[in-house]
Amino acid sequence: MSEPYLRSLRRLLLLVPVAVRAARQGRGVPLDRAVEVTGARSVAELAADVESIRSLWVDPERAEDLVSLYVEDGEVHLVYAHELGRPVALSLSEGAVLLAALAPFEETAGKPVREASRKLRKAIPEPLRPEAEQLVRGLDVVLAPTGPWAGALEQAIAARVEVVLDYRAVGDGAVARRTVEPRALFHRDGQWYLAAWNVEKAHEHLYRLDRIAAVTTGARVFGPHRVSLARYAGRLYFESGAEREVTLRLTGVAARVARSNPALRIRERDDGSVSLAQRVTPGNYLAGAVLGWGGEATVEGPPDVREALRARVAELAARYAG
Repeated sequence: MSEPYLRSLRRLLLLVPVAVRAARQGRGVPLDRAVEVTGARSVAELAADVESIRSLWVDPERAEDLVSLYVEDGEVHLVYAHELGRPVALSLSEGAVLLAALAPFEETAGKPVREASRKLRKAIPEPLRPEAEQLVRGLDVVLAPTGPWAGALEQAIAARVEVVLDYRAVGDGAVARRTVEPRALFHRDGQWYLAAWNVEKAHEHLYRLDRIAAVTTGARVFGPHRVSLARYAGRLYFESGAEREVTLRLTGVAARVARSNPALRIRERDDGSVSLAQRVTPGNYLAGAVLGWGGEATVEGPPDVREALRARVAELAARYAG
């Protein structure tokens, strides 16, 4: 691109914002004012700048230029092909999706992301904020693996190379070394996990990426595992043998969240609630999941699982009664 053309383009870029403000008031920019703003040597040079825009290539599929500059009656006028109006407000579910997408970055991406999340939450009407937060917690937005070790693990998985993990224990945070054969990276409930074969213990295990303190790539190449990775697609855990087919009844926000997830097996009920069938291990995890919906989730069956949950709730009520 030649230097004279670049100088002309710079002058036009200075002129456009001034012309936009004038157009909003229904007028143009006087030529002498346009010369002053752009630094053009004369009215003739400025007019040549404006005329040069018409020689630019435009996609033939476009019916008209996005921005049109022209000189008329001693003024420079600007016209947009399409008016830039007020953006349409987001729906509650659209806002929840944005918040869920920002959530993994709020701690690591700094102030801009935290400020964007704060403004999104502030824009939600006060009566709808609890429902929005419920929706955010129920969404699982899959992103690229994050953290300092994601790249090394992806390379090791592709090359089938053994790695040594420095891994922090859940209980006390103590770091221990584990030699593993990395198999796959999975995202679930806002966290990334590595599914790998623990060489020392000779079984499969899950490792949360945010608990990995270091990754050392080894030299040993391992062969393909006999168990297919397809079994990881539906759930992010290895079956222990204690899993049961449990049916939950969901109402309110819980039902809406379930309907929005096509992977869930739900059945609509006449009263507006839904029945959700899941294969889970009865116990504290199931109790926490049900109680976490604040009365919008109950266990329909099996009967022994429902009674076990009722007993657990009674135990918790007695413990915290005082």
